[in-house]
Amino acid sequence: MAVLSPPVRGVNWVFGSVTGAVAAYVDLKGARARNVDLQTQVERLTEERDEARALAADNERLRAQLGLPSLPQYRRLSANVVSRDTSLWFRRLIIDRGTLDGVKLDLPVATATGIVGRVIAVGPNFAQVQVITDRHAGAGAMLVSSGEKGEVHGMDNGRCELKDVSSAKEVSVGDSVVTTGQDGIYPRGLMIGTVEAVENDPNAPWHKIVVNPSAPTDRLDYVMVLLIEPKDLKMVETIK
Repeated sequence: MAVLSPPVRGVNWVFGSVTGAVAAYVDLKGARARNVDLQTQVERLTEERDEARALAADNERLRAQLGLPSLPQYRRLSANVVSRDTSLWFRRLIIDRGTLDGVKLDLPVATATGIVGRVIAVGPNFAQVQVITDRHAGAGAMLVSSGEKGEVHGMDNGRCELKDVSSAKEVSVGDSVVTTGQDGIYPRGLMIGTVEAVENDPNAPWHKIVVNPSAPTDRLDYVMVLLIEPKDLKMVETIK
């Protein structure tokens, strides 16, 4: 044992050194791979952030051109869209935020360009959003050009219909449609979309107005939940 111990210790030391070097190399290689993945994610998120800022800036410029007041700075909670239901009967999204994050029923959901829908079910770490293009969804709406008010309802084809606008009123393609704040869900002045088509029937009491939503409701990956308290909805701004 006395004779063999030194060589055995030497062999063990060499073997341990080689094993440690190999393990360190494997760990380093894995760390480099993870670093590349993280760098890719950072670049993607940075690009999405810059795009969101650009869209928000464009939206503010558009509001200024239309004579709309600046939006109040509501508390916003960003969320990822984790699944979607675009079936024949329903158009809904599942987001990864819930009651633990302050999400409640009927809170409005939006993007930098316009409203998406409202929260209709909520759990600890998820919420279900009814998209504005769902045929069962609706919101108080107003034509910016004339101030005429009505209601938008989903058409299940990625579009909405603006109802209850008299056929005696002039409506043009491209007119902007915003929320009125009178439905108790969406605060006043949020962008809904633009008029895409108008069916003029002189014998009908109402226009049939098709609205193209400003938010890309059929291809959303990220949204914002507006953490609005009931008192916030009473703070109505006048649209000039």
